Amino acid sequence: MLSLRAHALICVSLLAALIAVAAGGNLLAASGVIHDPAAIRLPGLVLVFGLFLAFGFSAVPVMVMSVFRQNRRGAPAPASAAEKLVIWAMWALMAAGLLVALPAMIHLGFFSPEGPQT
Repeated sequence: MLSLRAHALICVSLLAALIAVAAGGNLLAASGVIHDPAAIRLPGLVLVFGLFLAFGFSAVPVMVMSVFRQNRRGAPAPASAAEKLVIWAMWALMAAGLLVALPAMIHLGFFSPEGPQT
């Protein structure tokens, strides 16, 4: 497992990339470089959704490690094992939720050119 600093750097970098992609897309559309926004809608959605998922998963170790580091007082080995267990359990729960939600999103047209159908 990486250090808290490394996880925090990854998390902040993914958030910055998510913001940069959104802002860059808006700038390109406003400047007229993108003539047909519907043509790049699906790749843009997939990119932003992927960055969103990566950011969400990367935030878990930062939060868990921060809490465990604040509460650790002299017992680093058991705390480290519990820390890893909590991180993996949270990732497993998030992945299970994604496995349930993604087919529903696709079925309801989240990635379709018309947008979600309610």
